[in-house]
Amino acid sequence: MPAPSVHGALFLCAFLQMFALPGGQTVPNCQEVRTVFHSLHPGSKWVPENPVSGADLQVCQTKGPTCCSKKMEERYQVAARSNMESGLQVVSAQLKRLIIGNAAIFQEAFDLVLRHGRNSTLAMLKSEFPSLGAGAQSSIGQLFLDMSLYILGSDSQVDHMVTVLYGRLFPLAYRRLLGGSVSSATEECVRGAWKDSGAFGSFPKLMMTRLSRSLLATRVFLQALNLGIEVVNTTDHLRPGRDCSRALLRLWYCPHCQGMLGPPACRGFCQAVMQGCLGGAAEVQPHWRSYVDGLGKLAGAMRGEQDMEAVVLRLPSMIKLALRHAVNARTRLTALVSGMCGSTPPARASRSIGSPPQPPAASSALNTQALSSDSDETLAGLRREFIFNLKGFSSFYSGLGEALCSREPAPANHSLCWNGQEMTDRFAGPGLKRSHPGSESRSNKPPEPVISQIIDKLKHINQLLRLVTVSEKRWRARSRGAGGTVDGWSDEGEEGFESGDCDDEDECAGVSGLGPPPRRKRLRIFSDGSIGACGHHGLKRKGPALSVSAQGG
Repeated sequence: MPAPSVHGALFLCAFLQMFALPGGQTVPNCQEVRTVFHSLHPGSKWVPENPVSGADLQVCQTKGPTCCSKKMEERYQVAARSNMESGLQVVSAQLKRLIIGNAAIFQEAFDLVLRHGRNSTLAMLKSEFPSLGAGAQSSIGQLFLDMSLYILGSDSQVDHMVTVLYGRLFPLAYRRLLGGSVSSATEECVRGAWKDSGAFGSFPKLMMTRLSRSLLATRVFLQALNLGIEVVNTTDHLRPGRDCSRALLRLWYCPHCQGMLGPPACRGFCQAVMQGCLGGAAEVQPHWRSYVDGLGKLAGAMRGEQDMEAVVLRLPSMIKLALRHAVNARTRLTALVSGMCGSTPPARASRSIGSPPQPPAASSALNTQALSSDSDETLAGLRREFIFNLKGFSSFYSGLGEALCSREPAPANHSLCWNGQEMTDRFAGPGLKRSHPGSESRSNKPPEPVISQIIDKLKHINQLLRLVTVSEKRWRARSRGAGGTVDGWSDEGEEGFESGDCDDEDECAGVSGLGPPPRRKRLRIFSDGSIGACGHHGLKRKGPALSVSAQGG
């Protein structure tokens, strides 16, 4: 029965012709516009009952009648700004989650490394030098507290931390390990005598070098992550200027005034508007790319002397050998300190004073399976995974406009799209010339102070990243030129120190290679529930948090 349908179609066409205007334009249906506008502004009475001339409109001007009043246009402009701000938050949400989540994970992981190093050092002192007592324990606790504050940005100096540590340890060692006598009058002199007497050999200097390099790399890494969060947050809160707001109004809401609700914008028109609104963001792009590249280079350089995990896990051995060095040089040290500080030379000390017990044999239950230093379950693996994901956002600022336009519904092939004034088939398609009328689509940078603030922050952190990475390259070049092993590290040996730092007189025979902890002593990152399968030290993730599972290496 096709006849009724044909008659209905003819009637509809005739009915619409009654409302047709000269030039082919039609009268918009203001009832539908009213419904949509009331969803944005319930109870408002600014939508005209019937189409009006629109002579007072500033942006959404048309050749024919319109369903918009000046008040509606103002409200639509507010909505357009809000849409832009929420759109920025949406397109940056994944990047923000990546940086915020990893900043929290790495900060907690570094803190756990320090806590594990502190506990291991305290256990070593209790086992090897129990006579040093609570004073030594307190000094170790203060060192690790200072290190923790340093990587979070404190103004303390690493060399000073190490100097204070050995300045506190030496009077205790002199009195309780070397059998020396310390009075209140000579306390301060003895405290500083370790430097001139070489009481601890080269270990304090080595400790300063290792900690300075590794803690600085860790500190800058965390600073870069936190600054990345600030940059993305600032981008989220970019406020469209006047010209941008007008262009967004034309892009999203001016079609409503002509009774066209939700028509797809021409892709080329959308891109031109976004380029005008986000022109300042393009200035950020080269600095952002440098930030991503610099952070990747630093993460790759955090090995050897710049790997805080490797350095911190060797501190117990380093401090132990420093104390042994003092004990082995007991006769020389007591004579030197006596002459320097005017104290009475001690009587011959019992042999038990300088004979620390041998370390207990490792439990046979421990799993000493080697673990690759760049396994995904190590801190190095986490860093590599994070940098890989971050590099996917290397063009984040240059692609902001495209990302925002991609959220808009795309016109179907051969269909019409909104070009800022009318519906047209000249959308951004292959081989088609783009038409973007309207002065609002011209380039208009976001507020200069905001963009300048972002660029200044990125320039500052990029300079720090370059300084840390360049100094690492220079150090490696000097090490190779001197004929040493790369990084001066070696995975061989039990204690992990170069033979040049100890000699037979110091009872350091068999100790070689000042290197990172053997791979079995590195901290391993576990997923929840997997720790029972292996006996390594573990940083065990429980949801967003991490916890240490300590197991001897």
